[in-house]
Amino acid sequence: PSILSDLAAQVRGDIFVVCGTNGKTTTNNMLCAALEAEGKKVVCNHTGSNMLNGVVAAFVLAAGWNGKLDADCASIEIDEASTRRVFPHFKPDYMVLTNLFRDQLDRYGEIDITMNLLREVMQTAPDMKVIVNGDDALSAFLAMDAGNPYITYGISEKVVEDKDSHEIREGRFCKCCGERLIYSFYHYRQLGDYRCPKCGFKRPEINFDATDVKVDDQIAFTVEDKRITANYKGFYNIYNLIAVYGALNVLGEKTDDFAKLLTGYKPQIGRM
Repeated sequence: PSILSDLAAQVRGDIFVVCGTNGKTTTNNMLCAALEAEGKKVVCNHTGSNMLNGVVAAFVLAAGWNGKLDADCASIEIDEASTRRVFPHFKPDYMVLTNLFRDQLDRYGEIDITMNLLREVMQTAPDMKVIVNGDDALSAFLAMDAGNPYITYGISEKVVEDKDSHEIREGRFCKCCGERLIYSFYHYRQLGDYRCPKCGFKRPEINFDATDVKVDDQIAFTVEDKRITANYKGFYNIYNLIAVYGALNVLGEKTDDFAKLLTGYKPQIGRM
């Protein structure tokens, strides 16, 4: 019963966890690849097995037959509901929070249930730093409300035309006061530039901001004067990439070779 606690305690450096509705596996595996490119030994649940048994298995498979773990750090994807079962065994140093969408009503019920659960577990690790998608009003509010230190990533310029979109907008109402949020623009779903006209809640200042975004046969953007190009498709992958970029910066890792790393990165089991 104590095997996860025992093995996690043997990690020499930091433990990252990746949570959120969409993008967990892609973001987590990219983060692991980036850390390994810096010569680190990383514990990672590559296949996206993200409930308690999958997290335990990732650490067990990384250990030797003698029960000893030779790992510099860990990058672990965790299902949102499973955080309540995993966090008692170890307290992560960092959490990447990708987004909160209503994709899993069959599993969790209303999105407020997921937010309340995550807030509860985040407060059990008050020193854990959160790298959060600032374009998502729900994720940003959760990071602020939980009280953990946090930094943000996002896209501050309008990229796509959304006026005729009929997408579901989860974050239409302010979590602070209930007033309908005003958006300058949407990227997709509820992601965009928002503010509350009543209480002042608004999109936070973005620490890692993607600009000059191009989405065509490949995706490209600029962050901190670095041009990042990747042979991936899908606007959403810009968020996955900039989340990893932000996480590496927070950890103090070099990001000069980040674009080069992406050219050799292979997604797992059909993801992306």
